[in-house]
Amino acid sequence: MEITRRHAMRKKDFKELKEKLKIVLGDEVDSLFEKGAELVVSDIGEFYAENKKILAFKIGDRIFPSLRVLNEGLIKLPSVTVDMGAVPYVTNGADIMAPGITQISDELKAGTIIMIIDENFSKALAIGELLFDGSEIHNMKRGKAIKNIHFVNDEIWKIKL
Repeated sequence: MEITRRHAMRKKDFKELKEKLKIVLGDEVDSLFEKGAELVVSDIGEFYAENKKILAFKIGDRIFPSLRVLNEGLIKLPSVTVDMGAVPYVTNGADIMAPGITQISDELKAGTIIMIIDENFSKALAIGELLFDGSEIHNMKRGKAIKNIHFVNDEIWKIKL
């Protein structure tokens, strides 16, 4: 990965970033950034950092929090628990299959951005998007249930600023 541009964001752009993140995080977005953000553009995408730490990233028009932020407890997303047999697949970027899910809230709706955690350590393994409502996933016997967006050891995870 090669960084092509890096600079502090203007107040207007920072406010717009927070509004887009608010769609995913709600009011927790205020606890994510202390002062402002640094825009880091690389050959793999756009990232938003503070104090040399990637806090969020952009895919298409959507902005997502990074796994490091979730594991440090700065913010929370709704979570889905997977069994330990699914962990190697999730951390290699595979989408999450319904049989591997051990715990999901029925209130979650399709399209919700969630964190995927393992059943033993409750650490965030990935960020995903629900393909179905939680109640539907609960009753599924097979098939993809969650699209994997960002996972441990992917290119975003490995970025050093």
